[in-house]
Amino acid sequence: MKNMILTSSLYESMGIVKKFLNEKTESKKILFIPTATNVDEYKKYIHLTQKVFEDFGYEVENFDISVFSEETVKEKISETKIVFVSGGNTFYLLQELKKKNLISYLREKIENGLLYIGESAGSVITAPNIGYADIVDDKALATELNDYTGLNLVDFYVVPHFEEEPFVESSRKVVELYKDKLDLKVINNKEVVLVENDEFRIVKEKY
Repeated sequence: MKNMILTSSLYESMGIVKKFLNEKTESKKILFIPTATNVDEYKKYIHLTQKVFEDFGYEVENFDISVFSEETVKEKISETKIVFVSGGNTFYLLQELKKKNLISYLREKIENGLLYIGESAGSVITAPNIGYADIVDDKALATELNDYTGLNLVDFYVVPHFEEEPFVESSRKVVELYKDKLDLKVINNKEVVLVENDEFRIVKEKY
């Protein structure tokens, strides 16, 4: 049973996220993986995201996979019912996942009930391949990555932050370049892709 929430901006779409979580799990503990931000200068949204989760009654454990051993990371994930993977640099995130041999491991856990929440890079990473993200993210920041195969949990490609600053120009370029080559799912900061098994729907936050 695969359940995933793919967002652009968690704190701008938390109403949808909370409703989906309430329907799918009773757990109030979230393993929060901020690893993609390690090479980003701007990190303020991470604190906003964590606070939103906490304000909604969730217990958040911040867990950067890059600083722990493969054994420790896999053990932590195996004990978890909800995992949140933040935004940041998609290529660096994929590099760190691969260094800890987490691609097939994480995919298996998600397909067997681990509820996955992705934000921006954490959403892009679920695609078959993340090469299309090089217009938005600097792949040179992932110096040890030479294979862009993603988690391959969905057969489409999320384009987050569409028409949202500071990604207006870059997100438009992604759509223009790949609209006839890839099955793009374009979402703004208030939209979410909800995945249940092999079906998905795009939902917009209402205020």
